[in-house]
Amino acid sequence: MTNTRPLFTTLFITMLFCGQVRAQNVPVDSTKALKKLHLLALPAFSYSPETRFVYGAGGFAVFRMGSDVKYTSPSQVTAAIAYTQNKQQIYTTTFQLYTNKNIYNIYGEAGYYKYNYDYYGIGANEVPKEQYSANYPRIKVTMLRKWTPNYYAGIRYQFENYQMESTAPGGQLAQGLVPGSKASITSGAGIVQIYDKRDTLLYPTKGFWMELALIYNTTGLGSTHYYGQFSYDLTYYKRVYKNIIWANELYTKYIDGNAPFDQYAFLGGNKKLRGYYEGRYRDKHLLLLQTEFRSPLYKALGFAVFGGAGFIGGDGEYVRFNLHKFSYGAGLRYTLNKNDHYNLRIDYALNPSTGITGGFIYATFGEAF
Repeated sequence: MTNTRPLFTTLFITMLFCGQVRAQNVPVDSTKALKKLHLLALPAFSYSPETRFVYGAGGFAVFRMGSDVKYTSPSQVTAAIAYTQNKQQIYTTTFQLYTNKNIYNIYGEAGYYKYNYDYYGIGANEVPKEQYSANYPRIKVTMLRKWTPNYYAGIRYQFENYQMESTAPGGQLAQGLVPGSKASITSGAGIVQIYDKRDTLLYPTKGFWMELALIYNTTGLGSTHYYGQFSYDLTYYKRVYKNIIWANELYTKYIDGNAPFDQYAFLGGNKKLRGYYEGRYRDKHLLLLQTEFRSPLYKALGFAVFGGAGFIGGDGEYVRFNLHKFSYGAGLRYTLNKNDHYNLRIDYALNPSTGITGGFIYATFGEAF
């Protein structure tokens, strides 16, 4: 499994946020001040069942591009190194660039990862846990153009060279029974569309956001596997009573073709159905529904209750609605910045499906969706 996006968010959202705050606090009537380059180094940390404690450090740069800096969002570039209690290693750079007046938004990541995972089979064909490790570089770049005040569209390229380092003896991966169980290269490009009507970026209280992406991985681009990947993500926010916010997410992913197993859709982690190990259930198709109520508790302290349902499916079907996976939980929030409502998030989630005694703890920054 290669989706460490939640971990990236955990590691770098603090640095990105600090950069935004520092840039936005500059007086808007000072063009010279707005053009100033801001540099900062910060520690990073998080906790999740997949990594246990994560320790790291990184630096970031914040600056504005173009001539009309008063009407251009700050661009950010970060670089970091992190190690986990599970002996995983992360070396990565992320970037978020805005051209003059935000006409173009270019963002992505480039990094190298030494990771270990747990594998439980594909779809309904579950197997006893197999531990494996993999090393891989990853590059992902998205370039969007703003066509209307809320609509963005453009292209995306993604590359990953997934090299298996070790597998559990006698398991499916060791026997080469699943696509990509020895090694794989994915290289693909496609289109991305985003429509954003949220009132704020970090803690929306109303509106919606949606992303539609269609990516093709082909041998012509250097991929060892030929397949298409469609994804649709919709989040909706509503203030239901005073400061109580109702947040919802619908997410689906559909893979057509011979994709390697590490690129399959999956459930679990600190964003896509908390309460399950990230990748505990995976297949070519996924449908995920999540809901959450968020409310202040006392001063900077808040709380949330959440639940979700996930469904997966393979060739010849969309998803298996009769084999649903549920989870539920609650968590605390601590607002680090009142103006932007930027939160430290600590969640405790359970599921009735895997028979695990106790739940899963997540400590990170920013909301799940």
